[in-house]
Amino acid sequence: MEDLLSIGEFAARSGLSAKVLRGYAAAGLLVPAAVDGRSGYRYYAPDQVRLARLILLLRRARVPLSEIAGFIRHPDPGTLRRWEDELDLEARNRRQALAEAGHHLGLAAACGLARHERDHQGDDAMTTQTAGSATHPGTARTTNQDALVISPPLFAVADGLGQSPGGETASRLALDTLSEAFTGAPTAEALAAAFRQASHAVWERADTDLALHGMGTTLTAVAVLQTGHQTRLAVASIGDSRAYLVQDGQLRQLTRDHSVVQGLIDAGQVTADQWRNHPDRSLLTRALGIAPVVEPDITLPEVTGNARLLLCTDGLTAQADHAEITAILSGPGDPGQAASDLIELANNNGGADNTAVIVIDL
Repeated sequence: MEDLLSIGEFAARSGLSAKVLRGYAAAGLLVPAAVDGRSGYRYYAPDQVRLARLILLLRRARVPLSEIAGFIRHPDPGTLRRWEDELDLEARNRRQALAEAGHHLGLAAACGLARHERDHQGDDAMTTQTAGSATHPGTARTTNQDALVISPPLFAVADGLGQSPGGETASRLALDTLSEAFTGAPTAEALAAAFRQASHAVWERADTDLALHGMGTTLTAVAVLQTGHQTRLAVASIGDSRAYLVQDGQLRQLTRDHSVVQGLIDAGQVTADQWRNHPDRSLLTRALGIAPVVEPDITLPEVTGNARLLLCTDGLTAQADHAEITAILSGPGDPGQAASDLIELANNNGGADNTAVIVIDL
C-alpha cells in the first residue's frame, strides 16, 4: 500500500470526487488498484491519475461512459473527430431551434441565422425518403408484441416484453409517446428527449396498473436530421432491436445491443456468430420500463449518396444472418417489397418470434 494513493488523495490529484470514483469503479471504468479487505478502503496507483484526468476531460465533453470505455481500450483519432462533429451538429441544431423560436415570436433579428441557412441550402438539398414496413407474429406465436411507426422524418420499431397484454401495451405506448413528443425541428436532442418521455410513460403505466406490472419494451428509432449531399441521421436505441445501413452492397450495424450476450461478446467469451443460440440471448441489460427514465444510446451517422436503412426487432436478426439480410436489401425491390421479403425470410428460417421491419430508401 506504500506506493498507492488513498481515495482522498487520488480524488484531489485527479479532480474527480470520491463519490464519482466509486461510481466509475462500479461501472468497471476506473477500478482501484487495491481495496483493504477489512475496512473496504480504496487505493489507486499513481499512474491512474493520467487515466482519471482523461476520463474527466471526456466527461466534460459529455461523452457517454459506455463510449469512453471503448475509446480507452482503443484510442482512435477518428472517434475524437466524430465526437467533435456531434457537438458541432448539436450546437447548430440548438441555434436553429432558437432562431425558429424567435421567428415564431416575430423577433426578426433572432431568426436571421436559421433563415440564412435555409436560404442557402438550395433545391438540391432535398432528400427523398421512401419507406416500407411489415410485421408478423411469426410461426410459433398467436399474438404480436412488436410494433412500428413511420412518421417522416421519424421511423421506429419496438419489441414488447412481458406476458400478454403487457408486451403489446408497452410497445404501442412507447411508439405513441415517442411520436407525440418528437415535434418541432428534428434534432438529436429532441429524439433523446422523446425517448425519455416514452421511457417514463411505459414505467408509469406498469407501475400504476397491476395487470401490466413488469411490462417493458425495446425501442429503436432513426430521425433524418439534415438533408443534402450528406444526409445526417440520429439513431437512438434501447434494448436489442437494431438499425442497419446498407450501401454499395455492404451492411453496417448502427446500434449496439443492450444485452447480457453482448457483454459476453465484448469480453471475448462469446463470438458474434454464437449469440443466436446462446441460452441468455433474450436477457436485456436495458429496456423501457425497468426504471422511471432509461437513457438511449445516440449516434449520428452520415450518409453520402443513395442508401437503404433497416430498422428491425430481433425476430429478424435471430433468424437470419447478415448475408441473407444484405442480399434482400441489395435487391431490386422497393422498400415495401424488401420488408415483406425480410418477414418471409424470418418465418422460413423458423419464425420463432414476432418480427417488425422498416426499410427506408434515402
